[in-house]
Amino acid sequence: MGKMSNFLALYPNENTFRNYRAGLMAFVDWKYGPQREGKEVTREELAKYERLIDEYLASDPDYLQDFIRYAAAAASANIAPHTARNRFVIWKEFLAEQGIEIKTRDLKRIRTKLPKGTTRTVERDLDHDTLRMLVQHMDIKGKALFLTLASSGMRVGEALALTFDDIDLEHEPVFIQIRGENTKTGEQRYTFISSEAKEALVEWLKVREAYMVQAKNKNAGFINHGFSGPRPEISRDTRIFPFAMKTAQDSWTTAIKNAGAKERDRSTGRYSLHIHQLRKFFRSQLALAIPVDIVEYLMGHSGYLTDAYRRFTKKEVAEYYLKGEYRLSVHAVKEINRMEGELKHELQEQQKTIVHLVAQVERYERELESLRGFMDAVARNPDVIERARNPEGPLNTVRNVAPRAGRKIQLQPNPHPIIHPQ
Repeated sequence: MGKMSNFLALYPNENTFRNYRAGLMAFVDWKYGPQREGKEVTREELAKYERLIDEYLASDPDYLQDFIRYAAAAASANIAPHTARNRFVIWKEFLAEQGIEIKTRDLKRIRTKLPKGTTRTVERDLDHDTLRMLVQHMDIKGKALFLTLASSGMRVGEALALTFDDIDLEHEPVFIQIRGENTKTGEQRYTFISSEAKEALVEWLKVREAYMVQAKNKNAGFINHGFSGPRPEISRDTRIFPFAMKTAQDSWTTAIKNAGAKERDRSTGRYSLHIHQLRKFFRSQLALAIPVDIVEYLMGHSGYLTDAYRRFTKKEVAEYYLKGEYRLSVHAVKEINRMEGELKHELQEQQKTIVHLVAQVERYERELESLRGFMDAVARNPDVIERARNPEGPLNTVRNVAPRAGRKIQLQPNPHPIIHPQ
């Protein structure tokens, strides 16, 4: 094997392997010109890359100057900043593995040549409606895979590495163990999937073996022409999703094309919807319902791993997940939102009724208070009732009152006498 193959053998994770291989080929393409015709590299083309890297190392080049020019070329070629930084790291690690160390001061100089900024592709929002639309255009394996990703927070490489030993379909919610050798950080963790994803997964498992037989027969022609290696025996492939990263990416691309959502960013040429957004969907939606620490832990963000192990048990994390599971449901959330709207309208109508009833109660209380005042007055002067009942009665007649000279007193029902001049 050549230097490139020896280096890539250090990275057994399929996704990391592909990224590092792409990074090394990018340097060769810059140095010697493109060595492949299509997007996917063939065995013959890989052999060219292998040979050219070996020749480059044997030519005793000026590694530092080449590295600086390589970084500057990335900026002039309008390569996305994130991609350029990844290529920088990959080439630096490859040189270090060959015993070629670049000084820290020089690495800083090289970094200044890289494109500025962060992610350049303008993404389209991946909300429930968009994801539901995409799922409708997926085949059974794509639906199972992408609903699993959306409801678990896993990276696609982690999901493709899952075996039957890593998943417990009887657990509530479905429990998934992610082994350290398959994670980006090397840390093992666990997560869950929604009942909606479970249903899709169960249906996929019903046809999984038939799919593998069909895929093996389809692959025979590529093997005969040297474009692909032999697939593992069906009985030996215990992966839940027994296909490569490219198959997953093709399934996603087909779905966005068929759904009419194939917009590309004008700057990078990449689709505005991509698989990694499923992790963002998981993070943003679940964090609306449960503590963000648990969400970050389930996603495998290293800063939360140790803390979550210490603070929460698996049972507690599962209970939290179940509380927020509805936020991850692609189909059920639409019905939930409708019910929430109807409930909100009903609550508003009830609120109006309550306001009206409160106003009535306040009016009744004022009337009752007035009545209490009247009753208190009556209690202090009980003759008032008798006078009101019998205006001609003795309580309304003034007795033993002698009229003044020149005047006479006329008795009136009113308790207060009215005096008329003679």
